[in-house]
Amino acid sequence: MRQNRTEQFQRALSRMLRPIARAMIAHGVTLSAATEALKRALFDAAADLSVDEPKLTDSRISLMTGLHRKDVRRLREETEPPARRSLVNACTLVISYWTVTDRFTDKDGNPKALLRTGSKKKAGFDDLVQDARIDLPAATVLDALVKEGAVNLEQRNTIRLVQDAFIADPDSEAMISAYEKNLLAHLQSATENLLATDKDARNFERATHFSHLSDESVEELVNLARERSEAVLKELNRRAMALQQRDAEKSDQRGRFSLGTYIFGKNDKQKSRKDGD
Repeated sequence: MRQNRTEQFQRALSRMLRPIARAMIAHGVTLSAATEALKRALFDAAADLSVDEPKLTDSRISLMTGLHRKDVRRLREETEPPARRSLVNACTLVISYWTVTDRFTDKDGNPKALLRTGSKKKAGFDDLVQDARIDLPAATVLDALVKEGAVNLEQRNTIRLVQDAFIADPDSEAMISAYEKNLLAHLQSATENLLATDKDARNFERATHFSHLSDESVEELVNLARERSEAVLKELNRRAMALQQRDAEKSDQRGRFSLGTYIFGKNDKQKSRKDGD
């Protein structure tokens, strides 16, 4: 049974890697670079087991992962560069606060136009960044929002939000950061479910898949899914902001929550087959 599951997972892995391979080719990532990234990932995954096996030897890691022991030694000695502070996270959080927080919305619940610098009587963009607890200069966040077309700079240094979600430009570094963050959260959730035992709680993970649809039907379903998904995300966003503000008064609060929705609607049958659908 174990061998059958391993073979099944290998086949699934090959299919799941096809979209990643397309992204690799598009971004000039070669096999050697991908192999090095995989070595690091295998080593880190094995090293995570050191919580249960404090004396996890190089030989043990080599046996578990197939890594050569000299690679294991090298990876032990190498330190990964610190993670860069994500502008995607900062911009997304700023927009969220702007759209759901009373201080930055008008009586109808619409985002207010803000000055760069606030005053005692009127909140500004700098106050928005501070309230969102963004550890980046307000000017840096603003530049990113302007670059991605999320805000407009008007006369008298007035800043107006023009889109209620941070949608990164396809050719920007921000798009890669969003790609990583969204897929990573889903992969972590799905992997925990895959490895769960009967006693473990399962993460909520549901999807629906249909084929043999007309172009018109695909368009209708995409539009319906967009509308309903936006409503759910906005509702949860508002509640999460309120809870985060409440929990900020407590110490050592490190709980994480992620919710993502995705819509895949394709009319090109040939491309769908290539992607493994």
